[in-house]
Amino acid sequence: MNFIVYSQIREENLHSSLGLPEYSYYIVLKGFLPVLKELGQVHIVKDPEKEVDCIYDACRKKNEDCVFITFSPPHKSTTGLRCPTIGVLAWEFDTIPNEVWDDNPKNDWRVVLSDHGRLIVLSQYSAQSVKKAMGSEFPVVAIPVPVWDAFEKFRNQAVGRFSIRPVEISMKGNIVDSRNYCITPDIFDPHDVSDSFRLENYSGEKLLLGFSKTDEFSAYLGGFYEPEVWGSWSRLREPWVLLPRRIRGTVQIKITACGYANNVNKDIFVSLGDEKKRIRLRAYYTDIQVIFHPKKPVSILQFSGLDLTAIPDAQDRRSMGIGLRSIEMTGQSDGEAQGAVRQEDQAARPIKLDGVVYASVFNPIDGRKNWKDILTAFCTVFQDVEDATLVLKMTHNALSSFLGKLHLLMQQLAPFKCRILALHGYLEPGEYEKLIAATDYYINASRSEGLCLPLMEFMACGKPALSPDHTAMADYMDSSSSFIVDSSLEPTVWPHDSRPVFRAMYHRINWESLVNAYQQSYQIAKNQPDTYGKMAQAAMSQIKTFASHHVVKDKLQSFLTATL
Repeated sequence: MNFIVYSQIREENLHSSLGLPEYSYYIVLKGFLPVLKELGQVHIVKDPEKEVDCIYDACRKKNEDCVFITFSPPHKSTTGLRCPTIGVLAWEFDTIPNEVWDDNPKNDWRVVLSDHGRLIVLSQYSAQSVKKAMGSEFPVVAIPVPVWDAFEKFRNQAVGRFSIRPVEISMKGNIVDSRNYCITPDIFDPHDVSDSFRLENYSGEKLLLGFSKTDEFSAYLGGFYEPEVWGSWSRLREPWVLLPRRIRGTVQIKITACGYANNVNKDIFVSLGDEKKRIRLRAYYTDIQVIFHPKKPVSILQFSGLDLTAIPDAQDRRSMGIGLRSIEMTGQSDGEAQGAVRQEDQAARPIKLDGVVYASVFNPIDGRKNWKDILTAFCTVFQDVEDATLVLKMTHNALSSFLGKLHLLMQQLAPFKCRILALHGYLEPGEYEKLIAATDYYINASRSEGLCLPLMEFMACGKPALSPDHTAMADYMDSSSSFIVDSSLEPTVWPHDSRPVFRAMYHRINWESLVNAYQQSYQIAKNQPDTYGKMAQAAMSQIKTFASHHVVKDKLQSFLTATL
């Protein structure tokens, strides 16, 4: 059998595509490749319309079987080919798109599925959604990505749950660690967090940073309220901006800002590194020019001297001081520092993990992942617990995709003694395995899942979970290996529907149930090693039964035989 396979994302553009909807389809393709290579010869194509039928015709001349497997959603799949086609669909809702919008017939997935005539999905839940639209006789099969065998070497070498702590991992990306901040209801102070971020060196180019709710740079604010259409109001006495460059040398900064209440016509201070400049705020937006000459690389611009005294009978009772619209930077970099900083940027940063560790891997802009509940429940339960750590591995290429929301949540949840650690960047396979080894529980609070590969990977390595058991997770999740988080249905939209209209259902997490799961899991990790060990064994057993190489191979081979 010849397998022609396609994914819009390929290895060469994988890192730059992190967080895009098509990214997960490449990961699925990569997971299936070992099975496909055992069943036949694999041809990877970049342009299905130009390449697939040519390969198919060549196979026919040699009297060889051939099938095209496209790892892409139906509305982005090629139709009208001579070669038999099978789509692989990751889907997490109770209905599939069955309407046309934007004058695109493919938006009605029934058109594409009728052309292909068969389909592979990743879960029984997705298969039911397809049959609901296509009829009970439509050839669709649920086959998960085979994750079990990929971690066999790790399982054989990994030590048990109660290994010596701390465990150290390293990465080259951005690291947001609550231990590097002083956080109280009135203070959100970074302790030189610029070393934790992977920032480019400033070469003197003109940079304009906007801080409205539509500007990505609003995510780089600390001690501010949520951005508005015009910009952002400060929340604390000493708010700051994480500049997107490391600055050393001469830089001219134009701050477009205004003052509120007692800060109008008041002198305040703005600092960059060891330098502090006096500026005056007006009642209206003005451009304020300051020049700095930092002698070592710095990237935190901080304001101080604001007066947050409440104004009697004010309509807006927030503790506002400065209204920040934008910052413009121009200048010259220090050439001597530039090379040294770049070398430092390339070095992997060490991260020590200790205590009871909870971990989750997700795309922060995907609203289904519901990471706000993960964070708020964690800080509520472990507010006074120093040895509880939550690791959030962010799978999106832009730091702004989560930084502002995370900073604001940490301010709102303060004070807390537990540790919040957000990792942003690529983890090498060995470091990812170290993260799994250091983790005690995987945490999932999603509203719906097409499969949730990270959850399966951690379970395959003997890590129990805190998770709901809805959508795809119902295929491999139960109380023997996990703390089940309750949920209930609510309406939602299809993710790519431009209208958008309610046509599907997903699940609302019961926040109190998530809190209870944290409480119970912590007690077991600390005080009941035998119970934890049984849950770990059950997690591995479930994934082995559900998603081992031979199970997937048998299902795939049976489906190909029956439908081709």
